[in-house]
Amino acid sequence: MDQWINFEQSLGQRLSRQILDDEQNKAKNLRSKGTAIVRGVAGSGKSLVLRNRVDKLLEDFDDILILTYNRFMNGWLKAKLQDNAVNVECKTFHQWAYQKLKYNYDYDLDEAIRLARKCQREYQAILIDEAQDFPDQWFQALLEVLDPQTEALFIVYDNTQSVYGQPHRRQSNWTWKSLGINVPGGRSQVFDVNYRNTPEILELAWNFIEPALIAADMKVEPRKRDEAGKVVKTPGIGSIIEPKKKLSRSSAIDPLLLEIYYEEMPNQIATQVQSALKTHSDSSIGILVHPQAKDLKKEISKELNTLEIEHHAPTNSRDRDGNVVNRPYIVVDSWNALKGVEFDAVIIAGVDSLGDNSDNSDLDFEAKAGLYTAMTRARDHLIMLYENKDINVDFIESALTVKDRLEAVE
Repeated sequence: MDQWINFEQSLGQRLSRQILDDEQNKAKNLRSKGTAIVRGVAGSGKSLVLRNRVDKLLEDFDDILILTYNRFMNGWLKAKLQDNAVNVECKTFHQWAYQKLKYNYDYDLDEAIRLARKCQREYQAILIDEAQDFPDQWFQALLEVLDPQTEALFIVYDNTQSVYGQPHRRQSNWTWKSLGINVPGGRSQVFDVNYRNTPEILELAWNFIEPALIAADMKVEPRKRDEAGKVVKTPGIGSIIEPKKKLSRSSAIDPLLLEIYYEEMPNQIATQVQSALKTHSDSSIGILVHPQAKDLKKEISKELNTLEIEHHAPTNSRDRDGNVVNRPYIVVDSWNALKGVEFDAVIIAGVDSLGDNSDNSDLDFEAKAGLYTAMTRARDHLIMLYENKDINVDFIESALTVKDRLEAVE
């Protein structure tokens, strides 16, 4: 069996960057009062900037709330804040709404707004990560507890990774004003450079998702610069930002698409993880499955245990609490649960599990957005496994053949 992952091949280009670029510093240092929006492509440092924005806000405010959609991302943010001894409230929206509003997650989203109106306005600033997954009513509830004297909302999102509905917010004519959120001029920032993924991985992921974006009537535009690098055109708030690839991240390793029987996947994955770690043990590997593939996840974890490979395979949402994303680490979970997390290598088990949603462009996009998000968790190595060659495998095969479409930066 050929080795899937050899970390020695990518160590020279391994991502270690934590310094903010000029665009990111501009977003971080915006005046504390007022709403600010950051639209960023996958891997552009959105969450890193949000974490650094907290330091800026603490110069002016004491009562700050940070909210995320998923628990893994929340754990990472908490750990980064604790590293710098920053003490602010940081929760998923579900945790916060249950504890603060006594909101019990029934399907009446408007109930969150009604409960929020009964609370005192107590937050001088609210920061929201993964905002593309927040329903409208969540934003409206948060406005009820935000100090109107500050209006300090900091919203970070990427509609290309929108997997939980909200199709109306992906249309070009939508604006934040419809939710009662006013974004002053100069306070809407765009991050279009992908630092996380190698160009080879990013090209594949973008070639895979772009047709679904267009089919769902989502306008895709690049951010245009002149020869001196000055921005001359920024896509409107309703447009999807086309990413730019970072040439210095390339290690000339192409993503792999492999046909394997499902019954053989767990053993082969575990064996390959073992081999990969022998090439550089200080590495992270994400093993991602479809959100409904719970049995496959269990079998993969079982095989990893057999080989005595330490890993984390949550069986419920509480297992995702805490920071499990410090290298080295191996995580087995659904690709939706791992949004916002990144790994040196990603193995996606079951890229043929999406089904055919071609008769519904919104559902088709959301299904493919989940897989796109999974692909873009990989920094250097991406392995995709399937048993049945279906329409989505055909899409991936086609995407692998298209090279050098995206604009590059050094």
